Amino acid sequence: MQQTQYSSDELIRIFAALLESYDFENELAMLALKRHQFLKKRKALREFTALFIALWGLALQKSFPEDRDLVFEEFVNRFSYSAKGSNKDVELLLRSIEVYTTLLEKNRDRDFSEVATFITNLLLEDAPHKDKARLKLALAIRAMFKLIFERLI
Repeated sequence: MQQTQYSSDELIRIFAALLESYDFENELAMLALKRHQFLKKRKALREFTALFIALWGLALQKSFPEDRDLVFEEFVNRFSYSAKGSNKDVELLLRSIEVYTTLLEKNRDRDFSEVATFITNLLLEDAPHKDKARLKLALAIRAMFKLIFERLI
């Protein structure tokens, strides 16, 4: 790892605190899930958590391109080890992180509409408010990225 002003442990600690304190209620509200849709809400929280982690990876790439892979991999390893839930839940979360990381590679931080489309297709299927939710979600993802980038260090 190239010498940087910040250690990987410090970058990971800062992000872990941000992730732990972030409340996805705003994003969940955009999906307008019904009160009784517990499984869908749980899935949405998993997807938003995975997206948040992938966005951090994108912010790392922008600020610490030489160190990004090592720091990101270390965080994902630690996070998966300490994640609550069944092995299947952790496996699904890790798979989702990979999916969002791949989706973000194309447009990076220029356009989040492809990611928003993916999430709304995954969670809303044929809901009448899907297009509206997709647009709101793209803006919310941009705001998430901005927050993560600003608090990176």
